[in-house]
Amino acid sequence: MSITCRLMCEHEFTSEFELFVMKTFFQYEPMNICLKTKIPDEIDLPWFKEVLHKAKYDNISLAFYDTKYHHSLPIAYAINHHDKINGHDHSDSLYLSSNKTCVFKYEHISELITKLHENINLFEKFNSENLFHIYFLGVDPNYRQSKLATQLIDSSISVAKQKQFDMVYADVTGDYSLNAFLKHDFQIIKSIDYDSYENSYGEKVFQNIHIHKGCSIVIKDLRTK
Repeated sequence: MSITCRLMCEHEFTSEFELFVMKTFFQYEPMNICLKTKIPDEIDLPWFKEVLHKAKYDNISLAFYDTKYHHSLPIAYAINHHDKINGHDHSDSLYLSSNKTCVFKYEHISELITKLHENINLFEKFNSENLFHIYFLGVDPNYRQSKLATQLIDSSISVAKQKQFDMVYADVTGDYSLNAFLKHDFQIIKSIDYDSYENSYGEKVFQNIHIHKGCSIVIKDLRTK
């Protein structure tokens, strides 16, 4: 296997790539599995397209390509965002923009993630104006067990350092990804357990998720030596 990691180009954010992300990220995300979300029919497409649109023009997303095969899709990717303190399209804004009337199932996920970020201003808390956000990490099922996700975290940290970001952060929804970030010296700053979480209707919609504990915000300060 001959693979290479590089920054994604704007022209690679195609509709084919969009579907690929749905099948390699959302298909395996714990909350979507719990809700039995049908991919791609029950994904909030306007929100998802906004996420990819921002990543496309922020120019810090990374992907692994298998050079042995000449096809346009990557085998693994990190969809990364540049969040600016005064920006109108940083992550919290995108979470709040999700179309709750379009897909009721996604309302449950959006509400939990919004609550996870409630009363936490990362810019103020860490005295930073620019944050590097690892938004999605996905790996083609045929290439799993190859530590590509770990290498994407490494590469994302390297890009963040090269571009002089102060912080790198991510929202993780599964124990596997959480452990990968912790091994890279990320710190947990807030968590919500699936078992105890209740939505605005008082429903424990994620209490049947047993393999994974919950959602967490993890962050790495690149200014720490």
